Amino acid sequence: MNAQKINIPKLGIFLGVIAAIAAGLLSFVSASTETAIKVNLQKKTDAALEQVLPAFDAVDTMILHSEEGWPVRFYMAKKDGALVGYAGEVITPEGFSGDVTVMVGLELDGTIRTVIVTANTETPGLGTAVTDRKVQKTIFDLVKGGQEASGLAPNVYLDWYGSKKAENERWAIIKDGEEINGKTGATITSAAIGGAVYAIGKTCIENLEELSKGAE
Repeated sequence: MNAQKINIPKLGIFLGVIAAIAAGLLSFVSASTETAIKVNLQKKTDAALEQVLPAFDAVDTMILHSEEGWPVRFYMAKKDGALVGYAGEVITPEGFSGDVTVMVGLELDGTIRTVIVTANTETPGLGTAVTDRKVQKTIFDLVKGGQEASGLAPNVYLDWYGSKKAENERWAIIKDGEEINGKTGATITSAAIGGAVYAIGKTCIENLEELSKGAE
């Protein structure tokens, strides 16, 4: 019985066509996925800005570096052409379980308005108690039903920074008393957030003139 001969050139062409098609499909899927990721990140950023800034209709951006060397992305918000506030976002590597992304809304003089954490991998129930803003429902809320509460959910640790200015050294972590910015069992997370808020606030104050010009 004669063995069937394999046409090497034709086989090579066939495999080349298959490889080209596979590469094209992978490229298409990668491009589509990358676009979807960018769109979702932009939506998340827009939602975060709405939480920490007064009403605005336009935003300019600028990247500055904190004294720690961290890049801080600033958003200069405008309403009807007038500057109404700043937001700063930084990724601190000092979290207990990794990076923590913090966004801070600031008044035009650098006073802190609002602090939110937009991304983290901290320990559920401990670190997340410091990072998360969640509306707490009681049995009465469940019985009453109705719409979800509007506005930003409170967080005693994050709200501590409201109306403060980062003018001197980093704030100490306070875990006891009427005003607290740290939680027992989550001191590292608390300190990471405090450091990030300070870095944003301090960088803002030191560059107010540049930020205001960048928004013109």
